Amino acid sequence: MSRSLKTSLQSLKTWVFQSPSRVQKIASGQGTAGTRAAPTQAGPNDKSIGSRLDNGETFTKNGKQYKRYKFQVNKGANDKTLKQLADKDSHKVWAQADMPLGEADAHKATEALFDDLEKDLKK
Repeated sequence: MSRSLKTSLQSLKTWVFQSPSRVQKIASGQGTAGTRAAPTQAGPNDKSIGSRLDNGETFTKNGKQYKRYKFQVNKGANDKTLKQLADKDSHKVWAQADMPLGEADAHKATEALFDDLEKDLKK
């Protein structure tokens, strides 16, 4: 199970890093809590990647603004394991991480977000 989740998270990361504007969107914390941050629902993304990054709440901690991101799997995933997990509960959060907003290096901040998501990935 965790291998499929980890592979899907890596595919999601690859999709985000294919475009500087996608990285910037994540790093700037655009999006309302409860909506999808990545990938877009266009084309084969949901099936081929098999997961999504949802926007969580924005909050302040120690005077700094953060955005919480949540990793979830998609019902329409091509991967059988992911599809089974999503069929049981497509709203289950498999990992979450908080990203500091306003960082000078959007690429580095987004890398750190995906590292934190991978560390938090529930087995």
